[in-house]
Amino acid sequence: MGDLTPGVYEHLLTNELHGRLAGTDADLVSLGELDPVDAHEALTRHITELASRALRIAGGSDRAAVGRQVALANDMVKAITALAPDAAAPEDAVVEPPRTLLAVAQPSPTPGPATFPERPAVPMSTSALLVNGRGQPRIGFEVARELASADSVDLLCAFIKWQGLRVIEKQLTQLRERGGRLRVITTTYMGATDQRALDRLVELGAEVKVSYETRTTRLHAKAWLFRRATGLSTAYVGSSNLSRTALTDGLE
Repeated sequence: MGDLTPGVYEHLLTNELHGRLAGTDADLVSLGELDPVDAHEALTRHITELASRALRIAGGSDRAAVGRQVALANDMVKAITALAPDAAAPEDAVVEPPRTLLAVAQPSPTPGPATFPERPAVPMSTSALLVNGRGQPRIGFEVARELASADSVDLLCAFIKWQGLRVIEKQLTQLRERGGRLRVITTTYMGATDQRALDRLVELGAEVKVSYETRTTRLHAKAWLFRRATGLSTAYVGSSNLSRTALTDGLE
């Protein structure tokens, strides 16, 4: 018997893994072929893991750490360019010293410094679990800052309360002023949604659809989708209705 724990796997068979299987009875091992359609995904995961490991080892807490990582990343770009010219080019190399593009502002009709939208506390390129916990940004705070840079917004929410809408009303107003689109789907389930809140959403230019079905199919989902023309769109999926408690201090 080899040193692999019995159970299900979905691991690319590397030389290292093949060696660990050497002591296992062949009748106890199930192997599958790589699907030509999806093979690139399995290989990408493998190469990503190796690249991540290499960059982590090249890093550190000293000032030169980022420089070492960038140099290594650019060496990888060179290797890919040499092996697959159609997939990469010298233009894909990271500029040194390394920096991150955070925003491009609209030209201002009047003299003065450029105005950039506020950013959420959670980086837009990562994922996080938000529960309104201690030491975490409040969900309402994050939603407000997501709205600040969105070009269009979709909201699917079972309950919409007036006091909850008030938490982000300013940002919704600014979305309308920028010419952004807001679409909302909500329900009358348990009579929790406030008519006043829906009326205000319509005033803000929202396209509002209300589900009146309360017996067979109860819509109880909650989700935000913030679309951006830059391609950096984000989504929130979870238990927070549009209420003050859910957006501020309720454990979600």
